[in-house]
Amino acid sequence: MLSWWRALRVLAVTNILLWLAVLNFGPVSGAHGELQLVLSGVYVLVCAYRSVLPRVDLERLVVVDTHLSSIFLGRTAATVAEICFALQLGLLVHQLGVHASLPWVQKAAWAVPVFMIVAQGFCWHSVLTLNHITQAVESSLWAAGFSWIAILLGVVALNSSGWIHALAIFGILASISFVAYVLRVDVPMYWRRYQHGRAHGLAYMPLHQGARDAWQRRVPSGSWAAWKADALWLTPYFSFGVWVSIAMVCVPGA
Repeated sequence: MLSWWRALRVLAVTNILLWLAVLNFGPVSGAHGELQLVLSGVYVLVCAYRSVLPRVDLERLVVVDTHLSSIFLGRTAATVAEICFALQLGLLVHQLGVHASLPWVQKAAWAVPVFMIVAQGFCWHSVLTLNHITQAVESSLWAAGFSWIAILLGVVALNSSGWIHALAIFGILASISFVAYVLRVDVPMYWRRYQHGRAHGLAYMPLHQGARDAWQRRVPSGSWAAWKADALWLTPYFSFGVWVSIAMVCVPGA
């Protein structure tokens, strides 16, 4: 457990340094690049915060019992960061649609962040009520958003060449991999937890009570058994997810 947490903290520092390197030396071009840089900066900082003070929302699980580990506070920061990341994805697809001269792809690209923004509502419902079924819905919406990305990038790939074509193909493969991961790992995990809660008579909280509970209650644990299931998604989230966010800053503007 301590080794994993140490690795997360190293990732946090490394990712901030990578973002600063792009800020000072990277090929950030035009308004698109500057907007991507700001959105990525928010995502990188929030992921660093969540890496230093990891938590599992519904279980109220934390490593360090401090007010900064508040489930409510952490979820609020994560919501802002994930919306920024979703906007980055939409902006990226829009950029590639402009480069490929595909106006309808440019318009359709803005449906991408809609999936992720709607997902935040389901996530908050699960955090406040302790109902894992809406967390499964949240993950499914992210999978749907990335499926839409793969479709749009497929159109871009068929109507482009050179680096645009190569980037579209890479995006398709990455999106399909993410969807497969979510459907194979995340959704089944939340479904099992939902079934376990029902089997053991878990009482769901009303929203106002859940908000108070999320603000105040924390269950500190240094046991790997308590963390290992969620480490499967936390680790790539704070590594590959951040690297993708930073990489999107470097895509040439339209």
